[in-house]
Amino acid sequence: MRSCALHRFFREPSYYWAVKKIKVLSILVVSLVAAMTRALAQQPAKPAPTAAELKKNFARIERGTEGESAAFDKLTATTARQLVAYLKTHEVSAAAAKNLGLDLSIDSHDAAHFKVFTYSYASGGTRGTVHRTVFQWQNQTGKLFAYSFGEEGALGELYKMPSPGRTQYLLLGNERGSGICERAIAFLVELKGDYLLLDKQAFANKPTLDICNTEFSYDARQQALVVVADSTFGDPDVYADTPFQPFKLYFSQGRFVKNK
Repeated sequence: MRSCALHRFFREPSYYWAVKKIKVLSILVVSLVAAMTRALAQQPAKPAPTAAELKKNFARIERGTEGESAAFDKLTATTARQLVAYLKTHEVSAAAAKNLGLDLSIDSHDAAHFKVFTYSYASGGTRGTVHRTVFQWQNQTGKLFAYSFGEEGALGELYKMPSPGRTQYLLLGNERGSGICERAIAFLVELKGDYLLLDKQAFANKPTLDICNTEFSYDARQQALVVVADSTFGDPDVYADTPFQPFKLYFSQGRFVKNK
């Protein structure tokens, strides 16, 4: 009897309608998922910021103070990313940079067109002004690249280093560290293809050179970075355990070392 009842059930129209509805629903779900996937794939890319947007943001940053709020910190981080996006598609002259609220601090004037753009804001303390930098360069085909440099510093000098087969630049600058420390700063960067590299062992096994109350200069004849005292703000290398002594680092095989 059970077998006959099951046989009659499977022959009932209601069973076939149920199966048909399940198939239709399955087709609709698959079609909906496919449509959503196409819609997501066709979303337009986020537009690059305009010059007017950047100008507005840099004006707000200039009026602000480091660490004054989470909103200000977010503004500076967001604007740095926006500037990088803008510089990847725009050549910016010194006049155009000034209009945005930036300084074109350095221009290599060579094939790489390596540039350093600087913006600043108040520290709110004895440090005075905080300087931030963004680099721009181009590859051999003329494609533009940009990078927001994480280190603070007002970079004002550039020297293209004598490195056969390599493109290396020595960057020098200053940044107020505190009421008793004016930091002299040196970076060695390299352009390699589409990338900018910071050598982790550029200065006697350190990626950067940063010493309070000293003065850095580059002697091209000796290919040497010269470090001497500058006691304007206090004792040279004020935080060191031993008295400061002037020294030189010589450029050799793509790095600065104590002895060639």
